[in-house]
Amino acid sequence: MDAGKKQIERNWSVPAGAKDAGNLVVRIHIALNPDGTLSGPPRILDQSRMGDDYYRAAAESAVRAIYESEPLKLPPDKYESWRDITLTFDPKEMLGG
Repeated sequence: MDAGKKQIERNWSVPAGAKDAGNLVVRIHIALNPDGTLSGPPRILDQSRMGDDYYRAAAESAVRAIYESEPLKLPPDKYESWRDITLTFDPKEMLGG
């Protein structure tokens, strides 16, 4: 799944000016079809934080990145391991921290 995550992260950007950007870790659950397309909408797991404008902007940006990355190019023979996954978007990893 690392290959798929890298495909998505290329399309993700942390909201400019976000306070405590390092704490804007967003977890999103996705379900995929064998061709790498989404089988349903991405689901933001930490809904309780969606009232925070910066978190919501980061989460919405991550969802957009997932849609922009469709279809993911993943090994078909490993479908059982990547058909139902949770992605973690961590600005610290993106910024090399």
